[in-house]
Amino acid sequence: MEITETIDDSSNKSQEDTTKSKISIEGLPVQTKFKALLPVILMLIFIIVTWASPNVVGRYLTQQVNPLSPTQISALRYLPAAITLLIVCFISRRTKSLFETLKKQYLHLIIASIILASFVLLQMYSVKYTTASVSSFLLNVNPVITFVLSIIILKEKHRWWGTVGVFIAAIGIFFIAVPLEDLSQMFMSDNILGNLLAFLSGAAWAIYSIYLKRFLQDEDFIVTSTWNLTFSAIILTAVMFIVDGWFIFTPSTTDILLTTFLGIVPTAISFTLWFETIKRIPVQKASVFQFLIPIIATILAVFLLEGETINWQFGLGAGLILGGLIVTQLS
Repeated sequence: MEITETIDDSSNKSQEDTTKSKISIEGLPVQTKFKALLPVILMLIFIIVTWASPNVVGRYLTQQVNPLSPTQISALRYLPAAITLLIVCFISRRTKSLFETLKKQYLHLIIASIILASFVLLQMYSVKYTTASVSSFLLNVNPVITFVLSIIILKEKHRWWGTVGVFIAAIGIFFIAVPLEDLSQMFMSDNILGNLLAFLSGAAWAIYSIYLKRFLQDEDFIVTSTWNLTFSAIILTAVMFIVDGWFIFTPSTTDILLTTFLGIVPTAISFTLWFETIKRIPVQKASVFQFLIPIIATILAVFLLEGETINWQFGLGAGLILGGLIVTQLS
């Protein structure tokens, strides 16, 4: 495995002169390897914990007395995310780099943004045509797609048991996400469209990660995420007005605070850290950590939402996920 360190060496605090060096950690003592990978591990922990929150917060926002629609939640989430990163770019003196990157990489930035917006829209509409549990399962198996694409497109190497670990974790996702009473609904003709949309949503996120690594690897991770979220926010806002029109109910203070939280923490911060993470380590190594999201989301739901419980299926699924994750990382 290789870890890429980005060293900013600019006297005027700009991002113009960025030196990137790849440091091989193969053959180093275990303690040294861990120390080198510690920043990546901490970023992944933060990302996965925060990415579990939209499941819980989104469920609350759609089940209250005056619920927000999925398109409204998406737009209200991505707008503060884009604004937050634009402010960060201004404060960190990345303004010049912001426009230089747009001029140089505008096509790749637009394509990446369309993929990102598609991920959100496909996820949003999938639950209209299939059960939430099946949709969650098909979305959260995206690391399998990422794993395959990373080998085919990025030529990332792995040992054979890494593939076994990925599929073990995917089976664990199934046990957590799909109650036994919903199993037959996966194959019902009425749910085929929703199942397809959920699968395509997971595929869109996998393609987004691969696209970033393939075409925007050398760009500043904050600048790139700023443009991706800004373009995505514009797309999602336009879709919101086309689908829902103006708000029937004025969003409450709680709605605004919760969607702002979703925009700043699991979106602006975590999406940016995700790009930095996959720049430092192979995408397949990072993506399998997403298998932990349903575990954390379920635990959060038990504490924060009424009627949520943990059963034997959760225990079995969590065990398979953790076992698969360990096997994959050792590969």
